Amino acid sequence: MPVTVRPVTSSRDLAAWVQFPRRRVYPSASPWVPPLDRDLVRLLDRRKNPFFQQGDAAALLATDAAGQTVGRVLAQIYRPHNERHGERTAFFGFFECRDDQEAATALIQAAAQAGAAWGCDTLRGPFNLTAMQEMGVMVDGFEYPPAVDQTYTPSYYPALLEQAGLRRIFPHTTYRLDDVRSVALDGLLTERHRVLSVERRLTIRPARMTHFEQELEILRRLLNESFAELANFVPLTADELLFQVGTYRSYLDPNLLLVAEMDGVPRGFVLAVPEFNPLLKRLEGSVSAPHIVGALPSVGGWLWQRDAVLIIQGVERRLQGQGIMRVLHHQLLHNLRSRRYRALSVTWIADENAASSSSVRALGARPRHRLTLYEGSIEALTGAGNGNS
Repeated sequence: MPVTVRPVTSSRDLAAWVQFPRRRVYPSASPWVPPLDRDLVRLLDRRKNPFFQQGDAAALLATDAAGQTVGRVLAQIYRPHNERHGERTAFFGFFECRDDQEAATALIQAAAQAGAAWGCDTLRGPFNLTAMQEMGVMVDGFEYPPAVDQTYTPSYYPALLEQAGLRRIFPHTTYRLDDVRSVALDGLLTERHRVLSVERRLTIRPARMTHFEQELEILRRLLNESFAELANFVPLTADELLFQVGTYRSYLDPNLLLVAEMDGVPRGFVLAVPEFNPLLKRLEGSVSAPHIVGALPSVGGWLWQRDAVLIIQGVERRLQGQGIMRVLHHQLLHNLRSRRYRALSVTWIADENAASSSSVRALGARPRHRLTLYEGSIEALTGAGNGNS
């Protein structure tokens, strides 16, 4: 049947956009974990999401001749990215589609046309919404469920996107340490690391949750400094970081948010969170994030916290390679053990980021999922095929 792509213009359209993958792409037996409906609605709310202070986005639905939804995508532009990297790039995200090449091609062409209207020459994605959020398409590891902040997509997506005219770029990998007790903690630190603690007065402390906003600002400064040279990265504003991390506040474990200080000055950090994806799976997208903690007693209480997820980590660039991250990892593993966590998953690390990959492999973590981004010329995408928009 012919496929058409149209913008989301009503609450009914928005509900269809939000709920489509749960109904039409992922069977109940799939490892995919549905995001909370209200969180997706919040993400697209121009009044609440600070992304829209410097960016724009268009939610798009693909339907067949019978009016049935067969796919969705979000076309977006983030102007700070183009200013920082000297590009004219539009992005696509939240791509979900049935195994239907006509629908996939129509969605990508519609996203490219939105990019053309914004004056862009390249389409890249998926980003949900930026490089500091979920990103990529899976190409391997489909048998493993995703952890918090990790992407899971069907095995047929790569073929759909490549046939739609996109090419693979930026491979990246997630990792998992199945048993935190399997790591010999004494073997992680060498004399070099002990010298850091004495001569450079390196100390590791947990987050001070009674001063959450101040701690978040420390994390933002360190994150922006340590990630400055990475592809697709744009420094986060205070409002953007609060929007992204603030929803985690109720169920953060301060013992997993660690700050490395030298002479009392923050120089590095790790941010891990309890693995609550099994709970999200059971909620099936029907409860908003602030209510998750209240639901815990009905789903086994603390048992949901037996795994943890390392979301992000960083060290000031001038101090990278000196061993600070190893000391942070040592303390993180110690805290995981004392808090009765079992396993540690690690969100994506770019294959080109050899230092970060090596640091998590040194803990005994092994590759879990393989992912990739996609990119194409907007001129070629809008001029190819017969998809409608």
